Amino acid sequence: MKQSPLLVFSMVLVAIAAGCTKENASEYTFAGIEVEVGENNGSFSKLYVLNEGAFPGASTLDLLDFRHKTYCTDIFAQANPEVVQGIGNTGNDLAIVNGRLWVLMNASNQVAVLHLPDAKLERVLDVESPRFITQDDGYAYITSYAGAVYQGDPVPGKVYRIDSRTFESSFVEVGYQPEGLAVLGGKLYVANSGGYNWTHDNRISVIDLATFNDVKVIETPVTNLFQLCAASSSIWVSSYGESTWSQDAGGNWIQSVSAPQSLTAVKPNGTCKILEGVHADKMTVSGKTVYCFGNDAEMTGGYDICLYKVNTETGTFQKTRFADSDLSCIGYAYGILVNPDNGDIYICDANFTGGSKLHCFDSALKHKWTVDTGVGTGHLLLQ
Repeated sequence: MKQSPLLVFSMVLVAIAAGCTKENASEYTFAGIEVEVGENNGSFSKLYVLNEGAFPGASTLDLLDFRHKTYCTDIFAQANPEVVQGIGNTGNDLAIVNGRLWVLMNASNQVAVLHLPDAKLERVLDVESPRFITQDDGYAYITSYAGAVYQGDPVPGKVYRIDSRTFESSFVEVGYQPEGLAVLGGKLYVANSGGYNWTHDNRISVIDLATFNDVKVIETPVTNLFQLCAASSSIWVSSYGESTWSQDAGGNWIQSVSAPQSLTAVKPNGTCKILEGVHADKMTVSGKTVYCFGNDAEMTGGYDICLYKVNTETGTFQKTRFADSDLSCIGYAYGILVNPDNGDIYICDANFTGGSKLHCFDSALKHKWTVDTGVGTGHLLLQ
């Protein structure tokens, strides 16, 4: 285990932003517009929406308030008007750890730690290219590209462990350009992509949380690993797939897919099984079901986006074509989350030049509502 010289900057708290009401023990509201989101949203009162922005532009953090049926844009700016640069650039993930909201800013090489419920900035943590976050027993675990570049020698990635009570940190090195991570059975599993390297990574790093040491790696049958989740005593990992690029006579770039996006079930003992027919790009898990979407026609050069519901106990799945369902309203699917209380499925419809949208569908994939969001909407968190 190596110690990190992670710098922690304390921020001065200021007056409540205009348009907000007085905070009490259970509620804090921001200025927003009325939206129609129905009545049955389960036990959750809030949905945080992280907009990446137009790379490498500024990100924004929005809030969908189910209780008051309002959509509040850029709550970070509302709560922190003195921070003129905003929350940062290229938001990549977010999580609630020990009652605070942690927001990863990939291009800014920082993690913003916000007090809840008022979204006041408490601390900014320096982390090189932070990608994904999970938490366990009061610790935040964050994957980091660790300064990887397109040229030069490959740079091993890192996983930071940050104590949410003291903000002391340490790290271990893992594979190349680590992405998603999840906890299962006292171990932390990390998907390594190797996306910046000529040869992509196919390994899952396994870290013992008791000692925070990299204890072993699991080699998978796929490369360019992406997101990862735990369900039914297995790790489920998606892959970006593999492709090559060439130019035609007119100078146009042509992409040829050599290996599809995929979903692989990985047991702690290292055995792996690819789910044939599942093209997994972004994904999430709720209970014993993995939800993911991807291009079912990518190997033939077509474009047929499908939603897959995978039973993690049996390995069977249901496939629904966007074009044949209410999902057809989605222009560019970029993020997904499922409400575990009522089965509602939230899908980000991203636009990187203007406003995006957030769509909600019930468990039968019937459209419930749509709200307008920010630029490059891609990451969601229920509270």
